[in-house]
Amino acid sequence: MTNRIARIAAVSVMALSFALPASAATVAELQAQINALMAQLSSMSGGTAASSFTADLSIGSKGAEVTALQDMLSAGGYLVMPAGVAKGYFGALTKSAVAKWQTAKGISPAAGYFGAKSRAAAGSVAGTPSTPATPAVTGISTPGAEGTIAVSTATVSNATIYSGSSMQPVLAFKVKATNSDVAIQRLKVDLGTNSKVYTRAFSTIYLVDESGKTLASSPLNANTVTKGTEVTPRYTVTLTGFSSVVPKDATKTFTVKVDVMSFSSTDSSVANVAWTFTLQNNAIRGVDGAGIDQYEGTNGLTKDITTGAALSDTASLSLSTAASTPLTQEVIASGGSLNNEADKVTLLNFDLQAKKDNVLLTDLVATVTRTNGAATASSTFLYVGDTLIGTATLSGSTATFSDINYNISKDTTKTFTLKADIRNASAVQTTIGSTLSGTVTFLTAENTVGDTLTNTYLSGSATGNSILVTSAGPVFSLVGTPTLVKGSLPVQNNYATSTAAATFNLKIKAVGSAIMFGSNASGTPMVGNVNLAGTKSFITYLNGAANTQVSASSTDFAVPSSGVSITGNSFTLAQDQEITIPVTYTFQGNLLTGVGVTYGSYSFGLERINWVNVAAGTLNASTFMSGQTNWRTSSVSLP
Repeated sequence: MTNRIARIAAVSVMALSFALPASAATVAELQAQINALMAQLSSMSGGTAASSFTADLSIGSKGAEVTALQDMLSAGGYLVMPAGVAKGYFGALTKSAVAKWQTAKGISPAAGYFGAKSRAAAGSVAGTPSTPATPAVTGISTPGAEGTIAVSTATVSNATIYSGSSMQPVLAFKVKATNSDVAIQRLKVDLGTNSKVYTRAFSTIYLVDESGKTLASSPLNANTVTKGTEVTPRYTVTLTGFSSVVPKDATKTFTVKVDVMSFSSTDSSVANVAWTFTLQNNAIRGVDGAGIDQYEGTNGLTKDITTGAALSDTASLSLSTAASTPLTQEVIASGGSLNNEADKVTLLNFDLQAKKDNVLLTDLVATVTRTNGAATASSTFLYVGDTLIGTATLSGSTATFSDINYNISKDTTKTFTLKADIRNASAVQTTIGSTLSGTVTFLTAENTVGDTLTNTYLSGSATGNSILVTSAGPVFSLVGTPTLVKGSLPVQNNYATSTAAATFNLKIKAVGSAIMFGSNASGTPMVGNVNLAGTKSFITYLNGAANTQVSASSTDFAVPSSGVSITGNSFTLAQDQEITIPVTYTFQGNLLTGVGVTYGSYSFGLERINWVNVAAGTLNASTFMSGQTNWRTSSVSLP
């Protein structure tokens, strides 16, 4: 019976083909009539005849293929067309019938959409060989699969973008694909209601993926921006011509960027104006593995961006003391023909940071002061690293560096060094200081358009530590880091005590003169608990603060057996000679009265060294290391 019907179908199709001239019907109409005939024959055989559907059909579809689909559904008992209703339009009734048919055929989801899977099923049921679906879009790895997309907000960190800047992020979003790969192929961006968004503010719009690749771009002008029909019209732009595949059950981030037109800070229509970028409903279109368009977007996905005047208008320069600036130190100026000079002594390291734009440093004024003694600073020098960028002769206390013309790039910091030649040093110590201030009095700088920065955009200050200058004396330094060892002693004054022994390896070099030091037995030893008007060589710190409690403590150092000459209770280091002496300070955990010291964290600093300039015969004390942590031990808990 089935074969007989098939033969009848073949003869009928042939007869229909010969009976109708080509001008009598379109190819689509002929195909529809053939499909209808096959559906009728199928109903006679109790099965479904082969159909040839080529298009996706859904609500709103019209034409011959819709008629053929309705005939197939009617033949299968899924669709009953009301009397007087013409076929050929896909409405709610047809959608419901398709959903019933899909359920019966095991097609999921049974959504009433007649797509690639449904077309394949219609052909397979009728006996037509079923071929694997091919993806409608290159890069789709889930051919035939219907999917969905969901859109959510991604972060855009900046709130202000500036005149003349390029590729500035203004909106970002995430797209998640479910059940199928989805190729994103269109984006419609709502630009708001201000027409200046494309006439005065922004010149180009871009879509960039998470790898930084630009997927699409468009100029913003009257030809590309669409004006809406609302009472207050909205302006939109559509980006097409790209395809970015979001893998099944994965998420991709996309960013909308713009180029900002150039405008001045006085243009109130653009400068300091907020613009809103929005993805309205259905702003994003993608294609899934079944070739079905998927739309998504939400009015809630929005970002406000303010346009500011050119960065150069707000370029700034900030000044600060660099961490590498020299600590307070003693400098022996023993060079030159009169043995009273030192060249290019570092006074100050300072940082200059440019923000929002490149800044050209053109002039700089430094203040160099001196007190006591006869030493002076003459020529001064300005360096960046090892590169000399300016020289100035000190006039009074002012060193003016002109025409420096050193560029500091936007958002970078450069470290500068101020040096000076020292002249006329004597046995009497001279203190030299240096300062800079972040004002137009001390700094002259320009932005990239050549405007001079005012005090509004200059800030900070820098101050050098004291440089202590003499023509002769010892140069002190430490070898390694001071050590601290905690121990214990037997009961003393009826009180058991702990101890802490701090050791400093003190390097000494005699410059410009022989230097004499007192031994432990001297009335003015090199270091001691109490000497020179009751001042201690070692300072005790309790929990980080200098402490005045008097402990049962002692100092000790051994006079070198070589490298010095010993006379009575003193030893002399010859000019230009150098020695290293370990100096130990032992601190006991009880006071002289036998009462325990306050419990806490203790550390110890070597902060005074006594010496005599043999040539001048004067007793001196070096205290430059006072308060410097590199001359201090680590901490230990006592008692």
